Amino acid sequence: MKRLARYSMLIVLMVACWVGTADAQTAAGAAADGWYAELTAAATLGHRSDASVGGELGYTWTDEWQLVFEVGRMDNVATSALDDRAQIIGRAIGASVSTVQAATYFDAGLKYRLAPRGTWRPYGMLGLGAARVKNEANFSVNGNDVTNRLDQFGVQLGSDLAGSVTKFFLTIGVGANRPFGKRYFVDLSYRYGRIFAKSGAIEDDTGVNTQRVQGGVGIRF
Repeated sequence: MKRLARYSMLIVLMVACWVGTADAQTAAGAAADGWYAELTAAATLGHRSDASVGGELGYTWTDEWQLVFEVGRMDNVATSALDDRAQIIGRAIGASVSTVQAATYFDAGLKYRLAPRGTWRPYGMLGLGAARVKNEANFSVNGNDVTNRLDQFGVQLGSDLAGSVTKFFLTIGVGANRPFGKRYFVDLSYRYGRIFAKSGAIEDDTGVNTQRVQGGVGIRF
């Protein structure tokens, strides 16, 4: 939750900086579209809420179409299915359980830009890529962490609860951006991501739905 607060504050500060400067600039002063780079921060929503940081690189192919590549990390996208797997072991050994499922992702795809709405330029996007999902389950008995001593209970964790697996990743998003200064812009978006199950690596694996409410600041060059 502390990370979520920090990143949420970062989003607020980025937007505040835009409010203080964007109105003093005109859209006509923005540089011609071409390559751009953007730093992003987001609050993630779902069974567990946390934070995400990342970056995006893109190229304006036509006025409507942009080629995009993004990379980032979502700190915890743990699902109820992961909790249920860990609880089976927790009940067997009389332990309390906590789980973390971090995802480091990348995807490449397209943005389609709609006609400007005032100084804002809305868009939709689609990206395909991969996510490296790291699963972590921690077990405590009487307040003592026994995760590294589970062999004493006759337990060995599999990759579903301890380890990393690379999975197919799909991103769909909507958002809008607005220029300020001659080369800069602010970008606000919502991005849904699906991390698909990989039953060949994890038995009875389930997919993970992710949501990011994201803010970014970028530069055109």
